[in-house]
Amino acid sequence: MAKTSTPAPAELTELPLMDEKTTRQFVLKVGDQRARIEYDHQGDRIFLTRTDVPKQLADCDAHRVLTEKTLSHVEAQKLKLIPLCPKVKDFLRQNPAWQRLLLKGVQLR
Repeated sequence: MAKTSTPAPAELTELPLMDEKTTRQFVLKVGDQRARIEYDHQGDRIFLTRTDVPKQLADCDAHRVLTEKTLSHVEAQKLKLIPLCPKVKDFLRQNPAWQRLLLKGVQLR
């Protein structure tokens, strides 16, 4: 049985972000693995509620790539961001340039 190699971060950035509206998930499919961020979209607001990155992808920067692609989508759609997921909040704290997407008054606690 052949072992699946872990993709390099550069390879991940080439993968498309899928918006699975019926299940309310942004998905980055890497081989047979799926990294995802669950969301709730209400009007011009989007709540990012949960992140799930398989252990097999944890060491290849999948969380960062998934989050950046998701935030780029949020920005392109001109949505106001309300992050409820601790992993997304941590990313925003570490990358303050993305905080421009936050709904006015939202604090990262």
